[in-house]
Amino acid sequence: MLNVRLRPEEEAALNLRALYDAHGYSFYRMSRFEEYDFYAGKKDFLTSSNILTFTDINGKLMALRPDVTLSIIKHMKFIDDVPQKFYYDEKVYRVPKNANTFREISQAGIECAGNLNTRDLREVLELALLSLKTIASGRKFILDVANAAMIAELVPETQSRNEILKCIAEKNIHELKQLNADEKLVALMTSPKLDANTISIIDSLNEYHEHIRIDFSVLNNLNYYNGIVFRGFIEGIPESILSGGQYDNLMGLMGHKNCKAIGFAVYLDLVERGFSHD
Repeated sequence: MLNVRLRPEEEAALNLRALYDAHGYSFYRMSRFEEYDFYAGKKDFLTSSNILTFTDINGKLMALRPDVTLSIIKHMKFIDDVPQKFYYDEKVYRVPKNANTFREISQAGIECAGNLNTRDLREVLELALLSLKTIASGRKFILDVANAAMIAELVPETQSRNEILKCIAEKNIHELKQLNADEKLVALMTSPKLDANTISIIDSLNEYHEHIRIDFSVLNNLNYYNGIVFRGFIEGIPESILSGGQYDNLMGLMGHKNCKAIGFAVYLDLVERGFSHD
């Protein structure tokens, strides 16, 4: 029998798949590409507006998959209000932040959609924490949590909207004040407080309290997220390794009216970079 040592990325992927499978999520396998038109009208919901395209032999303009969530939602079928729960281990093709070229990015994660309740939201948040714990292997980890709806109410549809969101992401309180941001927004950034429903979910995760932090700088896309948002960090990895939240608005755009959805992605390429030297 061969003694094959798995790379950190491979080991993390196998452990995460076992975790999601144990919680009743079904594995979802998808094509690497879709018709370009499928993504063209939904760029507000993509991490990057750049899409890698090619022309198929039949003349159709195709796109290498820049996003997993959109592809999964496209093929979801809802029966008797039973939530659809999937996990995946896939590659996406996009231009990462602060990069100038396309990259193949490995990620795993889950998507949960349908007639969701507080219990479903709690389960996804717990799975995000368990994902971090699984990958961390004893290292410290933290999950920053916020609520996009609270920010949306305080950020007007003005020319300075993107600048305000940039200040929130950078925790730039001084610049927020210079932009005449709502005083309630400034107060929320300096003394972060969550809504009652999100607090009740966090309170129910008793054993993880030391790993949860309220931080509104995790929000970076009000077009995509509309409820709970979160981002995970592991000691030794300089950027967030997990990102997710509620995206009910996208469900409506995809034709699933009155449906809620929540999910997250774990960026496995960061696992490779952060643990390969161990």
